[in-house]
Amino acid sequence: MIKPSPPVGATLIVAGTTIGAGMLALPMISHGLGFGVMAAFMLITWGMMAVAALLILEVNLTIKPGCSLFVMATETLQNKGKFLAIGSMLFLFYALLAAYIAGGGSQLGQYIPEHSELPIGQNSQGMLLFTLLFGTMASAGVRYVDICNRLLFLFMLGAFVIVLGILSPEVRPSQLISLPENKWLGITVLPVVFTSFGYHGGIPSLIAYVGPNRQLLKRIFLLGSFLPLLVYLLWLATALGQLDANQLAMIADDGSVTALVTALTESSHSSFLESFIHIFTDLALITSFLGVALGLFDFMHSALNSSSRVKTAIAVYIPPLIIASLIPGAFVVALNFAALALAVLAIILPALMLLELRKRGLVSKSATGILFWPTVLFGVAICLLTLFYS
Repeated sequence: MIKPSPPVGATLIVAGTTIGAGMLALPMISHGLGFGVMAAFMLITWGMMAVAALLILEVNLTIKPGCSLFVMATETLQNKGKFLAIGSMLFLFYALLAAYIAGGGSQLGQYIPEHSELPIGQNSQGMLLFTLLFGTMASAGVRYVDICNRLLFLFMLGAFVIVLGILSPEVRPSQLISLPENKWLGITVLPVVFTSFGYHGGIPSLIAYVGPNRQLLKRIFLLGSFLPLLVYLLWLATALGQLDANQLAMIADDGSVTALVTALTESSHSSFLESFIHIFTDLALITSFLGVALGLFDFMHSALNSSSRVKTAIAVYIPPLIIASLIPGAFVVALNFAALALAVLAIILPALMLLELRKRGLVSKSATGILFWPTVLFGVAICLLTLFYS
């Protein structure tokens, strides 16, 4: 039996939370850009998001190790911080959960018989089943998420290796060195790249799980987010090496996970590929869903000050389920708008909290290093890009 191991489990929760929507969204938004530009964006974004995680860590350990973002914002910024934390947290996590429910539900819906006695279609049934199954898992607590996530993560990596092994011979290197068709196009997709590296809402839960060991937590966040970066680069090179710009554009217009899976399957001559891609993409969505749902559940439990986990679960899962059901193409749409809230939650809000703690003399300027202001400017740029190009 697998026993909970906080350092290993926390690292894999960070990796599992990060590897998810990006695996599906990054190829969708890459048409016309090329691998080089996308890889550069991903490296820069990973670095900025790693610094953002350290900002949250510093604030959390200074106030009370393991306390929720709600408590962190209230203690440092009072009512303004409290409302900013609630607004950005709910906006971000509802958008992310809606994206995962839409993507996971469309995948799960394919296994449901077409002729069902229920008054809702296959996709809606898939979304409901996805939410019930994995929402219950996330609501059970971080120890259960740790165990489930480790099992799912190992299966996901196994399926990923098999998919790469099948698809790699089909990669055409000439497609990876193509230059962008439009030099400004990359700026417009940066918010989705940014969202693909988001795991920050769950950081307080992981600190509470691991304990207030600053150096260990830094290693957990850096390693846990570096693994997805490597996987993203390999996956994107494999996808862009097979699908041309027209195919990627059609996938982006469709906006569904199924369209990407179908295109990759058709580009290969393997009869086994589709099954392994489905396993891989399904597990990527599930592990992301678990990490995000865990962070929102703990936040809502603290904000609602309720002892009922059932009431908290209703508040966590019903709104994103409704959003996913009502908005066509919710997967990419939700990810795009989630960038605005993620920039506030992961960068701008922690920066404001840290500046307040500096004023009180509780944190030194050297605690966050020279990348503090570049990271803040990066967060502001993401907000502006999301507002102007969404």
